[in-house]
Amino acid sequence: MNPKSAAATILVIEDNVYVRSLLADVFEMEGYGVLQAGQGAEALAIMEDRQVDVILTDLRMPVMDGLTFATALRADTRYRHIPIVLLSATPLTDSRATLKLFSAFLWKPSPLEEIIHTVRQVQLDASGNLDIGKPAA
Repeated sequence: MNPKSAAATILVIEDNVYVRSLLADVFEMEGYGVLQAGQGAEALAIMEDRQVDVILTDLRMPVMDGLTFATALRADTRYRHIPIVLLSATPLTDSRATLKLFSAFLWKPSPLEEIIHTVRQVQLDASGNLDIGKPAA
């Protein structure tokens, strides 16, 4: 990693505080800067002031669910390039439409290693650069 570069930032959107905290801790240990939101509207407000490199979101949340959030994000030219990983226990009714909104889909529960790998992969696919803040070995 270039010592002058900042770590990539992940936005974790999850209404379950325990799950959100666990995911935040895991990604912090992986070298990411972590932002957290309990639902989509809160996430959009956070993104007004902060740069986000990759998003991990739940589907079913109060106020603004993951599908509505992703639709809003893809409609906004400022954010449409950001990869979004959907992590959900809810079956999808229209998977083709959903796949156009999300970079990847994981079922809950998924092993943490799979979640980390998927987030890294969509980030790499989107940018060609995977700077997550870990020093070179």
